[in-house]
Amino acid sequence: MSFFHEVDLGDHFAPYVAYREKLGFVPRILLAQTLLPRLIEAQARLENTILLEENSLPRPVKERIFLVVAASRAANYCVGLRRQILASLGMAELEIDDVLKDYRQAGLAATEIALIDFCLKLSHWGPWIQPDDWEVLRAKGFDEGSIQEAVLVTGMASYLGALAAGTGAEPDFETRPAPPVKVIPPAPRVSPDSHAIREKVSYLRSVYRSPQTFAPFELIQRTHGFIPNFFRAQTARPDLISAEAEAIVGILYPEDVLNRRYKEYILLAVSAANLNSYCVAVHCNLLRGMGLSPEEGDQIALDYREANLPEADRALLDFCMKVGLRPTEVRREDIGRMRAAGFSEEQVLECVGATALNNFANTVQLGLGIEPDFEPPKVFEKKKMNLVPADERPTEESLAASRAAVAAEDPDATLVADSQKGSLDAFEALVRNHSRRVYRTLMAILGEPEEAKDAMQDVFLSAFKHLEKFQGRSRFTTWLLSIARNTAVQRLRDRKNLESIDEGTGDAEEEFKPRQLRGWQDDPEAQYSASERRRIVERSVLQLPAKYRVVLMLRDIEQLSTDQVAEDLGLSVPAVKARLFRGRLMLREALTPHFAATAGKAAI
Repeated sequence: MSFFHEVDLGDHFAPYVAYREKLGFVPRILLAQTLLPRLIEAQARLENTILLEENSLPRPVKERIFLVVAASRAANYCVGLRRQILASLGMAELEIDDVLKDYRQAGLAATEIALIDFCLKLSHWGPWIQPDDWEVLRAKGFDEGSIQEAVLVTGMASYLGALAAGTGAEPDFETRPAPPVKVIPPAPRVSPDSHAIREKVSYLRSVYRSPQTFAPFELIQRTHGFIPNFFRAQTARPDLISAEAEAIVGILYPEDVLNRRYKEYILLAVSAANLNSYCVAVHCNLLRGMGLSPEEGDQIALDYREANLPEADRALLDFCMKVGLRPTEVRREDIGRMRAAGFSEEQVLECVGATALNNFANTVQLGLGIEPDFEPPKVFEKKKMNLVPADERPTEESLAASRAAVAAEDPDATLVADSQKGSLDAFEALVRNHSRRVYRTLMAILGEPEEAKDAMQDVFLSAFKHLEKFQGRSRFTTWLLSIARNTAVQRLRDRKNLESIDEGTGDAEEEFKPRQLRGWQDDPEAQYSASERRRIVERSVLQLPAKYRVVLMLRDIEQLSTDQVAEDLGLSVPAVKARLFRGRLMLREALTPHFAATAGKAAI
């Protein structure tokens, strides 16, 4: 049995019918995903478009590329399945064995050997693919369509390898273990040239298509808000864009199982581990649109273990990193640990599907050289520039490079280092630099000036005591404000004779019906000055009941995630959302007499 319970979808389930027509059977990797049929539909559409249909490359060539790449990654399920498919296409078992033992000595054409060489480099050292690699293949007589298809096949090997490992799919056939591929490109001796990667353009010639006339672009525009270059670069293959768009939208956008933010965390962290600047930039941008601050997104890309995330989120990312980068290590016990962390079986399966699809997108983008839509985080790029690959796992050297990259971007790095060496002057300078921001954070939560001043002393005393434990994996301000938030929330809980901020306060029965919800108009010349407006907003926030004020402060001003606010306050996520909604309504009503009235006067 696979890692997940199986559901009977019926013999007439469309993907099953399609696989029987193409292969003569339904692969067990599909049965392992029956809890979420849309994952099966996404895989079926991609696999049919890229592997099972005849396009620029003959099917036997595509299957041999897939076979060698899968064997080089020890993806035994995929090796067994592709062996059977090659045999059904007329290739003898001994010929298949020869390809697995050493494809360069298996009697293949020199052009096919060159193509497999390229695909192995892409699979193992994708960030180091450069235009010269394409030129080598062009010199061998391959056109753009053929090279693109080889890239797509390599992406599918990464996708299905991770999917098979993460689902624990049982082999479809009894096969002997595949010998390791002898010819694997050696590790590059230099770091990936991120500046060159950012400046280059796609290796493909694209065709202009409009969302008004091209249905896949209309779908992407509607779900993403823009058309990423990932799709624009592949417009010569509308069938491919349609399959990719439907797979991405089908796996990543539904929120009936796993929250969309979780999926973006997965895509960002795994893309960063794959050193994919393009995907890191895209997912950092999408997370900002969901309310995550740039600093928090950058920290997840740099090292998610040091980001301000709940333990459950870190457990999720640990699991997905194993599925995406070290799939041969995934065991049934990993699924059990995810269940123990509070994730349902369906949620764990969707994590696997999202990670596998992300591997596909990472591989295709690196292989096609697609130019970024947005600037990737500078600290991430500096991290890349300090890395020379050793293996798939982070090393002490790579983590040191990550910390050095953060330090280079942190204006407090020198003062922090001097403080850790015992300089009181340096620490006093840190206090002066950040006392105002710490005070504002405390004041917004506590609402009492004297208590905020008292709490500020506790914050800096705690920071001084624990400064030696600060390792520079995030900015000093991020670390310091986290201490401030925790201090304020604890003080709020310790108050007596005040309304509790904890659960059980009757949120479900409370109703707030705003009386004034007139439209606001942003006319800066007619409204109060910026300082006056800020004073009004701050006063209105402080007048909110504590249970609403603290949620509003953490979620909207500090821009923490809903899950993080829930963990910090010991509340359920629905309770946080309910209080945030009521708090926003209360604040809006309190501010309406000032802003709506002023806008009305300006219009007279």
